[in-house]
Amino acid sequence: MKITKSMITKKLDIQTGLTLFFILFWFLNCEKEKFEEKIPKQLPSITLEKFSLTETKTGKKLWTLNASIANVYSEIIKVDTVKIRFYNENQEEFAQLKALAGELNNRTHNILVKDNVALFTSDSTKLFTDSLFWQNDSQIILTDAHVKILKSDSTVIEGKGLKTSPDLKKIEIIGDVKGTSPIQLPKIK
Repeated sequence: MKITKSMITKKLDIQTGLTLFFILFWFLNCEKEKFEEKIPKQLPSITLEKFSLTETKTGKKLWTLNASIANVYSEIIKVDTVKIRFYNENQEEFAQLKALAGELNNRTHNILVKDNVALFTSDSTKLFTDSLFWQNDSQIILTDAHVKILKSDSTVIEGKGLKTSPDLKKIEIIGDVKGTSPIQLPKIK
């Protein structure tokens, strides 16, 4: 069989076409991957502004969560600029928690707050940390982060990890505890 110039040209055109096809396919596939990386994996089903949620028990408020923005997912609500107010049995506010961000579990009503977390009580006690977890069923606040507690009598308590009630009356520091207090202990004779 005699190979002609037109046969070589057709073979080169097919090879060039296939090469261009594979290069184009690879390029488009890479662009698709880059684009897909920029899209969040899960989008919220609802986004709400000026979000408010109140937890009640037998018709009485336990706490109210307010946020500037709430992104609702299937079981989690992610919130920004969070403020949680805690109420006693007489419906009086006794503590207020603030944070830049948080997550609320729709099913359990457990709440995780993070970024510049501060808790203020009606007796002027202040707690500062990076993150806190509100365990709704036991009404307990937990964290494994560094905490600093300031009391109105100038007592300062610091440590790593915490378990407390929202009124900061029963505080358990888990580790690395240090602090100062103006309380004078009586002399033992």
